[in-house]
Formats: sequence, structure tokens, C-alpha cells
Amino acid sequence: MTVRLSKELFQKLRDIVGEKYITSEPMATFVYTQDASVFGGTEAGIIIRPGSTEEVSQILSLANQRRIPVVIRGGGASIYGQPKGIPKINILLDMTRMNKVLELNPESMTVTAQCGIIMGKLQHPCRQAGFYLFCPFAPLQIVSLGGWISGAAGGGGIWRDIVSLTVVLPDGTVVKTGGGPGSNVRQKLFYNRVLGGPDFTGLFIGDGGSFGVKTEATVRLTRFPEVIRASIFEFCKLEKVLEVIKRHVACVDPHPFNPIMVFGSGAMRNFMPDLGEGDSFVVMGMMQGHSAQEMDAKLDTFNALGEALEGQRNPALDAMAATMAASSSSESETMMDWLSFFNALGLACWLPFTLPREGFAENYYKLIAWRQKRLEEAERRGFRWNGTFEFFTPSDQSTIIGEIDVFFQNTSTPEMLAFVRTTMQEFQEYSHELGSIDVYNQGVMSYINGRFWSPGFRQLFQTVKSALDPNHILNPDLWMSEQKGTERK
Repeated sequence: MTVRLSKELFQKLRDIVGEKYITSEPMATFVYTQDASVFGGTEAGIIIRPGSTEEVSQILSLANQRRIPVVIRGGGASIYGQPKGIPKINILLDMTRMNKVLELNPESMTVTAQCGIIMGKLQHPCRQAGFYLFCPFAPLQIVSLGGWISGAAGGGGIWRDIVSLTVVLPDGTVVKTGGGPGSNVRQKLFYNRVLGGPDFTGLFIGDGGSFGVKTEATVRLTRFPEVIRASIFEFCKLEKVLEVIKRHVACVDPHPFNPIMVFGSGAMRNFMPDLGEGDSFVVMGMMQGHSAQEMDAKLDTFNALGEALEGQRNPALDAMAATMAASSSSESETMMDWLSFFNALGLACWLPFTLPREGFAENYYKLIAWRQKRLEEAERRGFRWNGTFEFFTPSDQSTIIGEIDVFFQNTSTPEMLAFVRTTMQEFQEYSHELGSIDVYNQGVMSYINGRFWSPGFRQLFQTVKSALDPNHILNPDLWMSEQKGTERK
């Protein structure tokens, strides 16, 4: 297949979006070779910033006719890099111009927005209207709605709240999913995800942008939790921590209103620098709801659970719990500003995992041991680190997600950046051998996830991809590009 970017193609694309929103200038395209990760962005031949679903449809239709690769970019927040496509040939769709809240429906308790909107910007009007948009652990200042749905939404929990998607398929066809205008053209409301046909919304969640370009999404809201309680216990044994989690999730769905966060000793030293050198675990329970009576009852229940399993409390932990509850009740949001917090720790070497709760203890200690060997190697090579950050949380009754990150002293040396990249990639390869399945479905992570697919799963992906994208123009390097000779038996 011959791929060629011509002046005539550029002019046709310019006619779609206007001269202000397209460029092929080297200084502009260079910016997009960078992203929030140490793995980098995309080398594009043309950068184009559509403003509507109709413009996206026309762009994809033209690219499909010419068989030009198209790479989608939201906020550039993936910690494992952006799709590479065909360097210097790609048409890069920068979706961040599509950043409008289209409708906030207080009666149906939904919000509909363009998928290029940054999550913090979407969260704000929802909060102002008294609603809670569940955004766990997202870097709200940079991740887009469409990017999160394409990657981390499956692990982060928002997938349950996505009612409908508007998606442009690679040939330019516009699809609306969900039990609303997509499956009943007489219905104006997006109100149920699974009525009137298959759950095609789920097809596009976690696809990394392989099957279509998400342009609009409708997300279900709940009333903002005005009353917050928090409690913190310390445990010396991981087995006790996991029993707390088991008993908790057996009674309640932990998200969005009853999350448990578990911090390792390295993480706690960032909050409490005078903490000793022990390997204890700190378990924080958050109770979020709508009345003091309800929250006090939940707090009593959680405290009884922690005490029954011999968790320890002290004035410092109680003060920390009170601070967390107070900050979570503020006008800002129900979360810390994790991005600025982590940026202050140094150069991040992100080491995330997603594992079953069953059998977690054995695998957790294997991951910690793997990290320790890598830190010893860093020390031999003269790479210094500021600290570690270990945490995990149940994302549902069966699943635990977490990270065992390292933060190195900031440096721009190629040797340090290469060491961090290699560490992140090899950690994922090792954790996947233990059964981890992660949610950052772009860049390097997509290749690693794809290597561990079963033959049937791989065949299903290829079948769907070929049916929707027979010319293989959309994010063409995702999942399968590094598969040759690496299939797992």
C-alpha cells in the first residue's frame, strides 16, 4: 500500500475544519511527539483539530478513501505512550477542540459532553449542579473523556456509568449506541445502555481507539455526597488487610461512595516523614453519602471491622483521617490533586497492576521483590530515587488495582530516561506473567496486553477490527503490531 500526503489532500482537510485548525508545520508537529509519559507521542504529517462529529466523519471518510493512517489524541495522558501509526505520515486528530458540555440533564441525572473535554472541566459543571461524576484516580487536568473511556475507564469504574457513545467508524459512518436515539430513532433521551439491541457501547470501552473515534458520551450522575467520614487503621500483615477488604466488599460495592485505600510504608512516608522503617499497611476507609446519621452508621461499621481484625489507631492517623474527610468535603472535589502531588515527588516510574483479589498476597510480594531488585540495579548505576509509593484498592468485589511506583531524582539524562522506560516495560511483562491485566490501552501497554491474549480473543479482535476498519487506518499499530513470534500458549 502506497501512502502519500499531498497538497491536494491537505487542502481538502483544510476545507473541512478551516485554515485555523490544521497544520503540517514542523514546529507544530514536533509538539505532538511529546506526551505525559516517558515513551513519547506521535510523529504526524498533518495535525487537524475537528470541532464536531460531522467534521470527524468527513475526515475519516477522506482518510479511508486515501488509506491514510489516522491517530487519535485526547489529552496525551497515557503513561505508556501514544499510538505511533506510520511516523510522519499520520493524520493526527487532536480532539481537544471538542470540549463542550452539550447537556446536563438533572431530571434523568445524566451529562452529555464532547469526548475531547478534559475531565476536570467536565467535572466542574456537574459539581456546581449538585452532582457527582465518578472520576477515580484520573489526572483530571490532562486526561480527556474519550481517552479515559478508551483506556482506563474499565479499571477505574466509570464504565458502568457510560450510558451512550457517539462514535465515528473508520469509514466515516456515525453510530449512536445505547438504549436511546441509537436504538429507537423516536426517542430523544439517552437513558439506558442495554435496551433495543446488543451492548455496543461496551465494544468501544477500553478499545484504545481501535474501533472508532468517540466524539460524544452520555454519563450517568449521582447526587453529590455532602457528608464525608473517614477512618484509618494500621496493620502489620497483608493478610489482615485483605480480610478487611473481603468483608467490606462482601457487604457493599466499594465505589463510588465507600472506597478503601491501602497505602504501603513507602507511600505513608510521603504523608508522614517521621514514620519508621517498618513494612506496615495503612487502610483508609471513606464513607461518603447524604446524611450525618447514615455516615455515622457506616463509620461505626467500618471501625468495628478494623478493630475486630486487630487494626491499630493512633492520634496521628486519626488526625490524617479527619484531614482527608475535611478536604474531600470541600468545594474543590472529592479527591486530592494527585497530579501535582506526584509531580512534587520527582521523575515518576509508574508501576501499576490489576489483579484478582483471590491470591493477591502472594503476587503482591513477588512484585515488591521484583521492584527491590530493580532499585538495587539503579543504585549500582548511580541513579538515585526520592522514595516509593505503594497503594492498592478494590475496584469491585473481585478486583484489586494498585501501583508500586518509584520516584527518581529529576534528571533529563538519556540514560536515566531509558532506565525508567525499560523498568516500566519489563515490570509490565513480569506482572502480566503473574496474571495482571492493565487498563492503559495505548502505546507499549497495548502491545504487552495483546501478547497475552488467548487465541480466541485475538481472533475476535482481529475480526471486529477488520470488519470496522478493513483498510486498517485507525490507530493502526495498537495491540498487534509487536505480536509476531510472541503469542502465548
